[in-house]
Amino acid sequence: MAFTAEDFEIDYFGVSLHIQVLEMQGRVVFRVIFSDGQKDLFITRATLTDGRKYWMSVPEDSKRQEDAVMIGRTIVAYFKAQKNV
Repeated sequence: MAFTAEDFEIDYFGVSLHIQVLEMQGRVVFRVIFSDGQKDLFITRATLTDGRKYWMSVPEDSKRQEDAVMIGRTIVAYFKAQKNV
C-alpha cells in the first residue's frame, strides 16, 4: 500500500481527526490527533507471520487497539477514495 506523505483530515463517527504521516525506523506511522481532546494515537500497519496485515497502536495498547483497527480502516478508505492505494 502506497501512502502519500501529506497530512490529511478524516471524519470518525462525527469526530474530526487530523492525521500526520510520519516515518519511524523505516515504517509509516500515523499520528492521529482527535478534535475532541482525546489523547493522540499512533498507529501503523503490521504483517502477521501468515502474511495477513492488521493495524496496531504504537506502542501496543490493548485499551486503544480497537480504535487503531477502526481508524486504520478509515485511513485505507480515505486513500482508496483519493485513488492513492
